[in-house]
Amino acid sequence: MVQSTLIHGRYRLLDLVGRGGMGEVWRARDESLGRRVAVKCLKPLARRDDAGFLRVLRERFRREARVAASLQHRGVTVVHDFGDDDGLLYLVMELLEGRNLSQLLADNKGQPLPMAEVLDVAEQVAAALTYTHAQGVVHRDLKPANVMRSEDGAVKICDFGIARLAHDIGFTARISGTGTAMGTPHYMSPEQIADSAVDHRSDLYSFGCVLYEIATGSPPFEGGDPWAVLVGHRDTPPVPPRVHRPELPPPLAAAILRLLAKAPDERPGAAAGLADELAAARAHLPGAWTGTWGTAAFPGAPAAVGGIAPLWMPPWTRGMDAGLPAGGGRPARTPPEGAPVGAGGLSAWWSGSPGRPSGAHPVSPGPGGSAALRGPVASWGVARVSAASAAADTRAAARPAPARVPPRGAPPRERLAVLADRRDAGLRLGRAGRWEEAYAVHRAVAAEHELLLGPYHPDTLASRHETGTALARSGRHPEALEEYARTAAGRARALGPDHPDTLAVRHELGHALGRLGRWEEALEVHRQLASAREQALGSADPATVASRNEEAHCLERLGRRSEADEVYRELARRR
Repeated sequence: MVQSTLIHGRYRLLDLVGRGGMGEVWRARDESLGRRVAVKCLKPLARRDDAGFLRVLRERFRREARVAASLQHRGVTVVHDFGDDDGLLYLVMELLEGRNLSQLLADNKGQPLPMAEVLDVAEQVAAALTYTHAQGVVHRDLKPANVMRSEDGAVKICDFGIARLAHDIGFTARISGTGTAMGTPHYMSPEQIADSAVDHRSDLYSFGCVLYEIATGSPPFEGGDPWAVLVGHRDTPPVPPRVHRPELPPPLAAAILRLLAKAPDERPGAAAGLADELAAARAHLPGAWTGTWGTAAFPGAPAAVGGIAPLWMPPWTRGMDAGLPAGGGRPARTPPEGAPVGAGGLSAWWSGSPGRPSGAHPVSPGPGGSAALRGPVASWGVARVSAASAAADTRAAARPAPARVPPRGAPPRERLAVLADRRDAGLRLGRAGRWEEAYAVHRAVAAEHELLLGPYHPDTLASRHETGTALARSGRHPEALEEYARTAAGRARALGPDHPDTLAVRHELGHALGRLGRWEEALEVHRQLASAREQALGSADPATVASRNEEAHCLERLGRRSEADEVYRELARRR
């Protein structure tokens, strides 16, 4: 294939992303819909002259592609289309911007990933496997290169159905001239090696191999040749992962060893069975939140009636209006001169907390606000949700406010250029998995942006969003929730509640609630966000689909499987 090739009169190949034994992956443009996609081009290299074989191969390709396209889960790469263009078999998938786990390990010079990231990957992959296995779909070639970590922190499994196609096309791995079962040696299950019947528990073994490698920096079995690796999988107990990394949380090490059991019956029955161990492992992280959010600390919170917590507005949303009209008919209102700024200034001014000057009045809400505003903000649902923002205000009030920069017109361009370079450095640290360092950079940049540009400037809010992301990726989810809450309020104030940037940070806010185990609240956030995105973008937009997938994931975590399946079926019907 060459650049600018047009596949099936629709998909224009732009840049080669990768090449492997199965073919090539291209970044491409869907000329019909005007969107960027990834196109995987497959070519059968065996028995090309056999017309009957090729006919059967095409039918098997369609079968596997349909199965892959039917999968609708936030942890599975979306397949948009597939086809046969003059003998070229191709799959059209969502374009993911990020790095796969193999690349992240290489970026980290072979060192294990940070513990918070290991657990985040484990939880998201387990959720995706729980879904796909419930659909009767087995991956058969799960490995670090097939697990993508996108720039927003989402983890997605790629290439469902490709392993079976590889077998049909003739790419079955060969060792010493003898065919072996589908898979990659470092991640193959004992039953794959024995060419025995394979079910979802084979994927769980491969999942254990992946977790072992990202947690310790090396796969469970290594050797000078593939046979040595395969014999290790079949006959040798793995070295306990804590031998390689003593600080590994014991529950995580136990989960990995359970996944690596030689006999399928000795492994967990399903990926969902890892939930307790992963939750226990997360409790071992530094700064892990183990308390509960109560309402006693908030005397202004209305009491529950009949055991059900009432819907109410969290403190940081008081005074929020519906944003600026599209025509810009009224000027943006900003805090008066002298209002507190800095780390807690935005929340303090906005929420009517003790940090706001007496006699100052927040912006008055409209009559009920817009549908998008009611959902993302008010529909957090219970009084305890406001704890994050209220706690931030309390800490901010206890700190001296930073010195204000006197009004001097536009901020110096040189200083803004320096801040842009520092922001880029923080982003690079994040991509390298050095999230604590990235947090320190983004936090400092946000504070300087606020002094130079004000608390509602898009650059200030972008730096706050990145600060929240770094906190979340470091496993500091209560603090991330605070930062996302503050950023969501600021963006709704400055950009409007329906602005894409406002919706994006609300999405992260829902994630943070889920990471804290507050699944009911996370469900409400994602449901309302899905409604807002559907109104603004349409039901088929990838952002809307992502929110519906998050809604289904929350339902799964709440044990409401039938409701989750209905959401997934609805997504499949809409396709």
